[in-house]
Amino acid sequence: MLMKYKYIALVLFALTASGIGRAQPQNEANTRNNASSCPQRKATFEGAFDAIARKYSSDIVGMCVGAFSQDGQFATKCYGEIQAGSGIAPTSHTLFWIGSVTKTMTATLLARRVNQGSVHLDDRVDDYLFSRYNIPDITLLQLADMESGLQRNPPDPYKNPADEDQLYADLQQCVGDSACWKGVNHYSYSNFAYGVLGNVLADHDGPFKWSLDNYLAVMAPLGMFDTLAPEDYLDFSSRRAYGHKRNSAGTWTVLQTSSVSAGVSPAGGLWSTPPDMLVWLGNATGVLHGNSEVDAALGMTMQCRGPWGKNSTCSSVQDCGSCTGLAWTEDIDQCTGGIRISKSGGVPGFQAWIGLDPRTHRGVFVLLNSGAIKGDTVGERLLDMIP
Repeated sequence: MLMKYKYIALVLFALTASGIGRAQPQNEANTRNNASSCPQRKATFEGAFDAIARKYSSDIVGMCVGAFSQDGQFATKCYGEIQAGSGIAPTSHTLFWIGSVTKTMTATLLARRVNQGSVHLDDRVDDYLFSRYNIPDITLLQLADMESGLQRNPPDPYKNPADEDQLYADLQQCVGDSACWKGVNHYSYSNFAYGVLGNVLADHDGPFKWSLDNYLAVMAPLGMFDTLAPEDYLDFSSRRAYGHKRNSAGTWTVLQTSSVSAGVSPAGGLWSTPPDMLVWLGNATGVLHGNSEVDAALGMTMQCRGPWGKNSTCSSVQDCGSCTGLAWTEDIDQCTGGIRISKSGGVPGFQAWIGLDPRTHRGVFVLLNSGAIKGDTVGERLLDMIP
């Protein structure tokens, strides 16, 4: 059954009745995309959701999707099972691991602190570390827009840092090793960098670890009470979906993994539900306005700050084909020819994707508990089908 959540409906009703938060009037919806290989827009959410579920059924164990349409309507729907062979379908209460979509939330925490004036994007990282660390001129902005030059994952001595002390020891080791650190202003996708960013912000903010600092500053103000690290739920084991990979025989293997190390949790440690992801999508598209400070910060993260690598000669997303924000990627939708803003996430047994068209306010999210197909493959096609 197509699920429309009452508490979001009440928020939307109040906002649209007053004219606040209503999607801007658009021209009549383009129901046919430009390229011949692109899918035709569907007349309804359910038509789009069901078409996606049919197309990728062999690669899906369980899936929940959600969307906002051009006229500000919204819906979600779930398919499949939380564990292969269980017969238990995912619901609005099911927890999915969202992987690197977490980075959009860590970036929003940074942007909120910048807007409050308590930190600045060009602050050096070691301004926030104990004096025993000597880190070169890596800034908070460079951590956030993947220009820090740090390698993808933490190096020795702690490849799975259990706390910030181990993470910062890794950072000190890395900046002294040219194989680990390429120097700033070189694009390098880095979970390591986001681990450092989130922990530095949490240290700056006070006594809470990153996941709770992020929850109090970003999630809770938007009413996203179900987006947390696994250890922060009281009922995680009874609500979680299980990740899957396909083995050599073509059958599904269940994965028990449910977390990354605490040191890199800001890069990909959060779990969430379909209703919470719908709220995050709604605020990202600008249809929902849950909290003025968080909304302003979220908007800041989606500003295009430069192409892939500041040494590029490109000057815009139209020239380069893509550019970076704070965690988000901005590129050209090959079907509509318009700009698309998105973030994908992949962790053992799970895939996630969130993407939107900023001109029309159309947007989608995809939550999968299998690694057989990438979230962006499903999400990009679904976005092109949403009315």
